[in-house]
Amino acid sequence: MGRPKSNPELLAAEKQQFIDDQRQRNAVEGKIGQGKRRYGLDLIREKLAVTQGSTIAINVLVMNLQKLLALLFMLFAYWLQYLLGDGAGKRLQTARLNIQIAPA
Repeated sequence: MGRPKSNPELLAAEKQQFIDDQRQRNAVEGKIGQGKRRYGLDLIREKLAVTQGSTIAINVLVMNLQKLLALLFMLFAYWLQYLLGDGAGKRLQTARLNIQIAPA
């Protein structure tokens, strides 16, 4: 019960697995917290496992839609700039978009 494991390599592997699990859990909890703060999803109170799953699904959906809307706006702005023609010889300034879609 209180004795350490006899194989130190096994202990190190379990410790590394625990650390990896914690990193993944922190990222997921952080995104859920961000959704609750930024999108008002903290107004949803859930007690059952079914409603918790629904809340998480709504959270992911809202965050993905927000990122897709930002991408659509950028594409529309570039398209509009191209149509208006800010000078015939000017090259369009492009910005690198780092948009990542959260996994469902």
